[in-house]
Amino acid sequence: MKKRFSIRNKLIVIFGLLVSLALFIFGILAVNIAETAVKEKAETHLIDKAKDTAEIIDGRINAFFQLLEGIARSPVLSDTETSYLEKSRYLQKQSALDKTILELNITDMKGNRYANTGGTIFVGDLAWYKTAASGKRFASEPITSRSDGSLISVYAVPIYNSDSKIIGVLAAAINGLHLSNEIKDITVGETGGCYIIGLSGITIADKDLSLVSKLESSENKAKNDPAFASIAAFEKKALAEKEPAVGSFYWEDELEIASFAHIKVTDWTVIISAPIDEFMGTIAILKKSLYIVGIIILISSLIVIFLVALRIVKPINGVVTALKNISQGGGDLTVRLPLKGNDEITDLSNYFNQTIKKIEDSIQAVGVNTVTMENIATELAGNMNETAGSVQQITANIEDVKQQAMTQAASVTETAATVEEIIRTIKQLNGSIESQAASVAESSSAIEEMVANISSITNTLGKTDNVIKTLAEATADGKDTVTNANTVTQKISEESGGLLEASTVIQHIASQTNLLAMNAAIEAAHAGEAGKGFAVVADEIRKLAEESSTQGKTITSTLKNLSGEIEILSDSAKTAESKFNAIFNLSEQVKQMSTTLMNAMAEQQHGSQEVLMAIKDINRITAEVQAGSEEMLKGGEGVAEEMNKLDGLTHVITGSMNEIAKGAAHIGNAMEDVAVITEKNKQSIDNLVKEVGKFKVSGEISLVKTKKETSGINLTNAVKVHVDWKVKLRAAISTKEKLDAGIISKDSECEFGKWLHGEAKTKYGNLASYKNCVAKHAAFHVEAGKVAFAINDGKFTEAEAMLNTGSSFSTASNEITAAVTALKNETGLH
Repeated sequence: MKKRFSIRNKLIVIFGLLVSLALFIFGILAVNIAETAVKEKAETHLIDKAKDTAEIIDGRINAFFQLLEGIARSPVLSDTETSYLEKSRYLQKQSALDKTILELNITDMKGNRYANTGGTIFVGDLAWYKTAASGKRFASEPITSRSDGSLISVYAVPIYNSDSKIIGVLAAAINGLHLSNEIKDITVGETGGCYIIGLSGITIADKDLSLVSKLESSENKAKNDPAFASIAAFEKKALAEKEPAVGSFYWEDELEIASFAHIKVTDWTVIISAPIDEFMGTIAILKKSLYIVGIIILISSLIVIFLVALRIVKPINGVVTALKNISQGGGDLTVRLPLKGNDEITDLSNYFNQTIKKIEDSIQAVGVNTVTMENIATELAGNMNETAGSVQQITANIEDVKQQAMTQAASVTETAATVEEIIRTIKQLNGSIESQAASVAESSSAIEEMVANISSITNTLGKTDNVIKTLAEATADGKDTVTNANTVTQKISEESGGLLEASTVIQHIASQTNLLAMNAAIEAAHAGEAGKGFAVVADEIRKLAEESSTQGKTITSTLKNLSGEIEILSDSAKTAESKFNAIFNLSEQVKQMSTTLMNAMAEQQHGSQEVLMAIKDINRITAEVQAGSEEMLKGGEGVAEEMNKLDGLTHVITGSMNEIAKGAAHIGNAMEDVAVITEKNKQSIDNLVKEVGKFKVSGEISLVKTKKETSGINLTNAVKVHVDWKVKLRAAISTKEKLDAGIISKDSECEFGKWLHGEAKTKYGNLASYKNCVAKHAAFHVEAGKVAFAINDGKFTEAEAMLNTGSSFSTASNEITAAVTALKNETGLH
């Protein structure tokens, strides 16, 4: 039941919310204005504080630079004649006069810093030296001393001589925490303070001296600790901007408001910060005051609104009481509201009385016709339920026939396609046979031509064999001739050796003759005049001997050349003999090969004749096969034509069955809708009878109500569920889905079976229609289980046959439909 919310409460809530909203908006505006004013004042204060602090520190740094510049202008330091040791001792005395200064040193223009002990340290690479040597002041951020490792700050100024030329650098080292001591007394609010960061973002002055000693940077710490991200971003902004400004950041989980300003002489940044809550204390008091005042105003407003709403709602409550009496007092339409006053409530009561009168008249008219409508609706609902069950059974049977027709159509289509494929194959075979016949004819001609060519080649080979035999005989003669020539050449070579020996003998005789002539000439000389004639003879003999010797040498040389040529001729003869032997052997091989080839060609000629005879037989058989193929093609085309006609007729039948199935499905759906509408109509009439009976009217109306049986099952739907099992099982066959056959076989597992063995058994167990329904229902599930087991075993064809019209399953389906219809008629259930 919807929670009641009275008009009085609505008025209180609405006006209370309006007052609360007004107070809330007023409070928000007041607080925001106050916060803005306080924040602006705080920002102005912080900026002024930061600027003042920066100016103070700037003044102190300038004063310190002026002190150093005063020392740098002293005659001792500006005099180039004074030694650096004396200058260092002078600076030591000056540093003792100021507690701020830890050490004063002088550095020459080469970067050598002189100590008061006389030693030097090279500092030419340091920034403070380079800056001061260029004529500018320098103030360093805290650094670690090279000499003792302490934290110091270096201030440096140039030293000029009398000609205003830089001759050195004066550097002062002070405590690195000096600036921190300068700002430690600066406070903002209750807990706020001040700190200074250098040009690189390093903290160079802070109340927490450890931050300065560690040379910490918020930007570096933010890389590892997200808690520093906010303050790092603010410091980055402060370093980038030149003018003083205000911002905020989180420090230790507390929001702080901060401002910054730059020290002119060094461009260091002074940051002033304080928790923002310290500035907003008055705002908190203001908020508290506004809350208290707002609550007081709200309570006062609610009291006034309650009193006004009570006065307005009181007459309406009188109307509500009268309506409650009508609605909860047994539907008494004779009740009337009193007419008092002359306002909107009076009009409401008057029109309400007139409306109730019209309703009373209408209820009397409705009550008269309700009984007749109820009886008609009951009878109509029963008839429609029976009709719906019959239509569902018809639809299931048509669906079964449709499935069979579709299966037949698919088979006919597949058969037609197979026949067409066979015809195409026969056509291809016929074409192949025609090609084969042409090829066989061509092969026959080619083989005949080949046989003729083989005969021609055989004749040619016969002639070639004769020529080869002649060549072999000629080669044998040539071989003998070369052998004889070689023998003669060997003899000539041997005889030429005897000629060389004879030539040697001739040369020896010529030598002896020449020696004899010389002896004769000597003897002739000894004889004197008597031997002159003998001397002449001896001289001629000597000339003859010399000529013989010359000719002998010539003959020897010629014989040697001739012997060489004869040896070459002998070698050539031997080579020719070996070549003729090889030629003779090759000619013998060619002769044998020619004989073999002649024999092979003779055999080939004989085989070709046999092949030619076989080709002629193949040609004849191919012609017979071609004739048979043409007859098969004509017969196949006739079968294909008849199959196409059958396929067309089957498609027409299938289409008609589809249309019938669709029509039956539409009829079934329409009947189901009509049955549902009829049932709803009956229920509506029953409800109308009940509602009319609730009203009390001035006349007496007798409303006779028909007793109606109710149950926890819709029997019409139960029939439809069991009829649909055929469709489910066919779908399982198509998809090869595994089913729970054991559950399907049990009649107590479905909703209808549970009702039969439960509520129905208690109420209708003695009825014959009930007992028959239980038996038919069990038989149906047994048959359905058999189909499911066949599907699970992969016996899809057998399962399909078990679902056909006339099967045990189909009979059981029809019987369960009839049994449920009989039970409905006997019990009056739907």
